[in-house]
Formats: sequence, C-alpha cells, structure tokens
Amino acid sequence: MNVNDLVQLPFEIQAVLAAGYLAYRLATAGLDRSHRATDVIFQVFVYGTISYLVHNAGKEAALPLPVSVTAGIGSALLAAALWRALGKQAVVWVLRKMKVTRENFAPSTLDSIIDARLKWTYLSVDLVDDRRLECNITALPKGLPFQAADVDTEGNIALYVTRLVRANGEIEDFDGERPVDQYGRAHITYVPKSSIRSVRISFGTATCQASVAGAGSGELPSGPG
Repeated sequence: MNVNDLVQLPFEIQAVLAAGYLAYRLATAGLDRSHRATDVIFQVFVYGTISYLVHNAGKEAALPLPVSVTAGIGSALLAAALWRALGKQAVVWVLRKMKVTRENFAPSTLDSIIDARLKWTYLSVDLVDDRRLECNITALPKGLPFQAADVDTEGNIALYVTRLVRANGEIEDFDGERPVDQYGRAHITYVPKSSIRSVRISFGTATCQASVAGAGSGELPSGPG
C-alpha cells in the first residue's frame, strides 16, 4: 500500500490510522530509535483500534461525525499518554516483583534516566580534557530561554554553567555572572557527546552517574553520594 492508496481510503479509516500513528508517536517519543517496522505497525494498530471503538460508539450514539472522530483520536492519544506516564512503569514494576526480569525496556540506561519523572537539582559534566562543568539547577533564575539542562538520547548536553573546575583543580564560580550576565544575556553551553567522559545528575539527596562517552554506553545508578 502506498500513499495514493491511503488517500483513497474512507475518511473514517484515515482518521483511525492517523489517530493510531499520533498515539504511537506520543507513547514512544524519544524511545523509538530501535523500533522495527513491525513494532510501528502493531502499535499503530493497537491505538487505532481504541480510536475506532470510541468513534464507532459515538456513531451508534448518533453523535455528529466530526465529534465522534475527534473523540476517537482523543481516546487514542489519552491511552498513549497513560501508557507512557503510568502503564509502562506499572508493567516493569510487576515484572520485577515477579522476578521475571529487571529489564526496564528502555533503549539505553541514559534513556531511562532522561525518561524518569524526577526533578533534577544538580548536573555535573566531566569532559575528556579533565575539566568539569557544573550546573546548580536549584539556584538558576526563572525565565531562562531553555530548560536548566537539556540532555538528548544521543548523549549531547546543553547546560547553564554555574561552576567550572579546570584540569589543575582551579575553580571558577559564575554565580552573579552566569547564566545571565550584567547585560541581561543568558549563556548556555552546548557539549557534544564526543567531549564528555561522564555525567553526574543529582535528584535531591540522591545522585545518579551515567557515562555517555560513546554510543549506547552507560552506567547503572550509583546511589546516594
């Protein structure tokens, strides 16, 4: 089936397929790099089925077509959001409790750290040239143009540097100068994966360290400290 064949399908079927695909993208955003064609097809089918059932129920209730289609699409997106927010974690928890597996089904350890719904308080990036960039997230001013620390699934990082530790141990604190200088300009530092040896992320009193120097590499959470 090509694009022309899809265009020829009835509008309701197109809406179901669109709902399934949008829901799939929502449920797997940032975690779909390793997906095969069958993964995409069956997930679109599952969410599309939810959309179809709700849409069909709307038709039987004599709802206008735009309303039933919108309800179908909304139900698929809601199901995807609930799976991403609660369902996936619940399944992982049950499997671990049953001692079936300790796998969290994330593409990498870094992905699982990024995807965790935890508040970051401090970020420290050790570079391959032995310097360390630190970002005290809790001390950052409000209204910055980007979030405090942006880590993508490839391991590239953008952060507001509040402290620099040089290779010789010399420390530079930028409090009062960065991330916003005296002219009101915000400074964010982009660090490519190739320049990073390891990353340390603090969540309140707990700290997690993950190596991102290399595709797919990573360390498990190290615990407090």
